[in-house]
Amino acid sequence: MSAPSISRRRLLQVLAAVPVAASLPGFGAQPASNRLLVLVYLYGGNDAYNTWVPYTNALYREVRPNIAIARDAVLKVTDTHGFHPSLAALMPAWDAKEIALVQGIGYREGTQQHFRDSDTAFTGCAGEEYSTQGWVTRALAAKSHPDCEDAVAFDLLDQRQADPMGPFRGEGLGVVQVYYPTALTASRTLAGCVTDANARGRARLARMPASIPAAPVKTAFPTDPFGAAMRAAVDLAAAAPELPVIHVALNGLDEDKHHSVDCHWNQLEYHGDALKRLADGLAALRSGLKEIGRWDETLVATYDEFGRAPVENEDKGTHHGLATTHFVIGGRVKGGLVGEAPPVVKIFPKIGGPMPTIDTRRLWTTVAERWWNLDASNLFSKRYAPLELLRA
Repeated sequence: MSAPSISRRRLLQVLAAVPVAASLPGFGAQPASNRLLVLVYLYGGNDAYNTWVPYTNALYREVRPNIAIARDAVLKVTDTHGFHPSLAALMPAWDAKEIALVQGIGYREGTQQHFRDSDTAFTGCAGEEYSTQGWVTRALAAKSHPDCEDAVAFDLLDQRQADPMGPFRGEGLGVVQVYYPTALTASRTLAGCVTDANARGRARLARMPASIPAAPVKTAFPTDPFGAAMRAAVDLAAAAPELPVIHVALNGLDEDKHHSVDCHWNQLEYHGDALKRLADGLAALRSGLKEIGRWDETLVATYDEFGRAPVENEDKGTHHGLATTHFVIGGRVKGGLVGEAPPVVKIFPKIGGPMPTIDTRRLWTTVAERWWNLDASNLFSKRYAPLELLRA
C-alpha cells in the first residue's frame, strides 16, 4: 500500500526551517524568507586548471603533456580561458549571466591533507583554529525550529564518525542525510530512506510527513546519483519553500571519490565525466526550479577542501593544490568573473601551487549577509568582506 499523502500546509510545518530569535552576538536580523542555499560538495578537491582552462597558456600544455584539454575543444569565454567541454550544459546559464565564476578561492592555511582541510571547509576554521560547529550551524542555529528539519543532505556528507554532519556539525540544527537520493525519488518517504541524522534530526523524523510529492515539472533529470539528488532537491524546494539548505556531494559513480574529481591518476578517464554529471545535474536543477518558480529564490555554490596542483604527476593525474575556482549560480547572481584565475606555475614536488587570493570565508559571509540577510560579523574569528555576487 502506498504511503498516505498529507496536506501542503502540514508538509511545510514539518520541513520548513522557520527563522526565530538570534543567539550568537551580532546575529539579530531575521533571515530573508524562502531563500534556499544548495551546497554542492566537489568531494576530493576539483582541478581548477582543467575546469576553467587557460587554453592559450604554453606553460599549461608544457606541465600537463597528457591531460591538458585540447585548445579546440575548450568552450572559449575570454581570450585566455574557457570551460572544459563537459560543462556545455551550463553555457545557457552563463550566457544568461546567472553564473559567477569565483577564481583563486580557497584557504591560505590549507594543509593539502583531506581530513584537516575538509574540517576547514566544513567549519571555516583553519590553521590553529578549530570548531565543533559547522559554519552553517553557527549561521542558522538560532533560527532552527523545534518541529522541522533545517538541512537535508544527499550522498556523502562528512568523513568523520563522530558528528558526521559536515557544515552542519554541532547540535544546533536538525539535519538528515539521505545517502542514496534515488531512494527518496522512488519511495517519496524521507523517514524511510535516511542514512544518518544528528540528535535533532532523529528526534524530528518521527514527525516527518508520510509522503513527499514529486514536483509537477517537465524537466528531464539525469539518472545518475547526482541527477537524482537534483530531482529530489526540486521536490523539496516545491514542497518546503522555507527549507534553508540542501547539501549534495558529487562523488564517483562507484562511490569512490578518485573516480570523480579527486584525480590522482588517469584524470582524463574520470574528470570529464564528473564535470559532465555536475553540469547536466545543475542545468536540470535550474530548469526544474524555474518551472516551480523558485529559481530566483535559490543560490547554488560549489565548494571543496582544496584545488589541484598545476603540474601533471607521473600517473597522468594531479596532486592536491590550494587555489581553485568555484561556481555560484542562481537567478539573482551577478554573472561573470570574480577574482583572478590561479596562475600556471611549474613546481616540484608536484603538489601544491599558487596561494588563494580570495578567502572562502568571504563567500560564506556573502551567503549569510547578502542571501540570508544575517549579520555575519561574528560568523568567523574575524570579519570577512562579502563578495559582490548578488543582485537585489
